[in-house]
Amino acid sequence: MGLRKKLKKKISDILIKNNIFFTSKKVTDKDVLKLLNFIHPKKINVNHIRIGGKNDGGYIVPNDLNGINFCFSPGVGQISDFENELSSRKIKSFLADYSVDYNFKNNSMINFEKKFLGPITYKNYISLKDWITAKIDYENNNDLILQMDIEGDEYDVLRSIDIETLQKFRIILIEFHNLHYVFDEFYYQKIFKVFEILSEYFYCSHIHPNNDVDFIVKSKKIIIPPVMEFSFIRKDRVKIIDNNLEFPVELDQPNNPNKRDVLLPNCWFK
Repeated sequence: MGLRKKLKKKISDILIKNNIFFTSKKVTDKDVLKLLNFIHPKKINVNHIRIGGKNDGGYIVPNDLNGINFCFSPGVGQISDFENELSSRKIKSFLADYSVDYNFKNNSMINFEKKFLGPITYKNYISLKDWITAKIDYENNNDLILQMDIEGDEYDVLRSIDIETLQKFRIILIEFHNLHYVFDEFYYQKIFKVFEILSEYFYCSHIHPNNDVDFIVKSKKIIIPPVMEFSFIRKDRVKIIDNNLEFPVELDQPNNPNKRDVLLPNCWFK
């Protein structure tokens, strides 16, 4: 094998190993920056608090919880500190994940459904609207929390939600996955549409990269951590007091305490 072929193979192995490859046309930096602009965090007239403790399982949340009675939390990991702390605040959490078995009989404020959240209700999947309707009074509950960590399915789920259901959430906390695919035209369109919809009805108030992922993707001044946690609040609840924020903030904590934290790149907020 010639030197050029060996070099190409080495590069390909590295790209494939790190999932950095394109299945369709590469998106320009200009278009990626346009997408990021949808989601730039805003400084709002509400402070933030950390719920769920330090490290993984803790989220930075706009401190506008009065009047919220329910949280819907698809994607169940090994830690339920977030939902337990909501319980102490008299907020009941509904959890859903078909891949695990949990028993929360010791906490009546947590309800577990052995289902995956999906775009439609089918077999082991349940749509968000059907899930809400099955658990609470859909028509008369318009200030909910959505805390979503569903390993990449969030794009299809969010694109499928009708606007009436989406607007029932006062606060949305999402861990977005596979953000490094934003340079791939196919994935760019999926991510763009989700960010566009969210930005119409919600302000993004905080972003934190998950440091448990071992790589980032760079293109000139654009740096993309593959997995990041986003905090949103519905626009009717707050006002913007500044379009500029600085990161990290005091409440930020590394998801993995045994690894160096990943700082939010400037392109995500400037």
